[in-house]
Amino acid sequence: MLKKILKTVEENNIFKKGEGIVVGVSGGPDSISLLHLLYRIRDAYDLNIYVVHLNHQFRGEDADQDAAFVKQFCHDRNIPCFLYSKNISSYSKEKGITFEEAGREIRYACFYEVLEKVNANKIAVAQNMDDQAETVLMRLMRGTGLEGIGAMEYVRGKIIRPILNITRKEIENYCSEHNLMARIDKTNLESIYTRNRIRLELIPYIEKNFNRNIKEALCRTAELAREDKDFFDGFVKTVYSNLVIEEKEQIKINIGQFEKQHIAIQKRIIRKVLLNLCGDLKDIQKKHVQNLIEFMKNSSTGAQIDLPKEVIAILQYGDVILKKGKDKTGQDFFRYDINIGDEIYIEEMNGYISSKMIDLEEYKASVKSKYDMYFDAKQLIGNLFIRNRKTGDRFNPFGLDGSKKLKDYFIDQKIPKDQRDQVGLVCDDENILWITGVRRSNKYKIDKNTKNIVVLTYKEKKL
Repeated sequence: MLKKILKTVEENNIFKKGEGIVVGVSGGPDSISLLHLLYRIRDAYDLNIYVVHLNHQFRGEDADQDAAFVKQFCHDRNIPCFLYSKNISSYSKEKGITFEEAGREIRYACFYEVLEKVNANKIAVAQNMDDQAETVLMRLMRGTGLEGIGAMEYVRGKIIRPILNITRKEIENYCSEHNLMARIDKTNLESIYTRNRIRLELIPYIEKNFNRNIKEALCRTAELAREDKDFFDGFVKTVYSNLVIEEKEQIKINIGQFEKQHIAIQKRIIRKVLLNLCGDLKDIQKKHVQNLIEFMKNSSTGAQIDLPKEVIAILQYGDVILKKGKDKTGQDFFRYDINIGDEIYIEEMNGYISSKMIDLEEYKASVKSKYDMYFDAKQLIGNLFIRNRKTGDRFNPFGLDGSKKLKDYFIDQKIPKDQRDQVGLVCDDENILWITGVRRSNKYKIDKNTKNIVVLTYKEKKL
């Protein structure tokens, strides 16, 4: 078994010489044999080994004895040991998750805490070939794709699994050969969890009636699935860079380019976008991915759907925008009074608007700027102010006869729905004078009878 683990380490680049490794040790045969193997090669690889043990506070005195056993095992070999004790049952109820999920969350939190504390490089866990086979079978029964069938890997980020290709029978023989006296968790012998039933009932039945080498077959399937997944991941990475734009708070997908891809690639693109946006894919199901694809195919500009994890998707003129947070379109309202001669900062627009009064001669002599807009002061009605849109707004676009709904004008100008509330509208008491950065009104034009002119200037704040 020592030769086997050495070969696995070299072939899969599991760790390098001189690295620090945090080892999760329950006290059972799997983790004790892993710890013992790493201890035997510690000097050859110049490894720094640290042990983490978690008491789940579930098995009473047996759990306390497990902790004492691990502590003594480490003390005898001069291995630093970190013992934790957490009430996993309470945590699982509080979080609304299964006992197994709760145990895993707390366990890995402890691993990473020690990893950071001792400045280690890797976290070694003791999953073996039997665990791999059980995982593949369990995921197949639930329904899964390549990612699920691929199951566990030798290396995934900082997590390493050095004994993933070693059977439970080999581990038991190793413990016996080296008199390791590993602890036995009696709950593993009871069909109280799905995994236990697969281990104790389903796999033995398949071995007896269908394929006595089912574990090896399932592990080969996982390996083949991982190879295919690696190919897909590389291809998706290339496609992703060509049709996806990641911005500060949102991700944009070009729908035209997206629809040219095979459905298998489309689904992976969506999952990758959601992963990058949310940090994980928990609660993201097949139906959510499919719903988004159908939405992109069949909806029109301005349409929106909600996804898990507070993600919203909005269609905008050939793109779909995905971002986190509730959409505020049509909810926010701002208004700032404009006093001639002053400059004000509009927080919602991240820009400044200033105003001044000039006469006709100054107007004729001035250098015109795209940031400036000029209005006949005498024609203005009441007060000047700047605000965002509101229901029922109408606008008289410069150069056109009559008015049109502001909503329709925004659509014509292809202003994205989620950006329309940030567009400033300069108004007097009766009309919209200027859609800042877009177009002025047909009203209040300067002519030969104009004497005084209001000059309005808008500039975005420089970052």
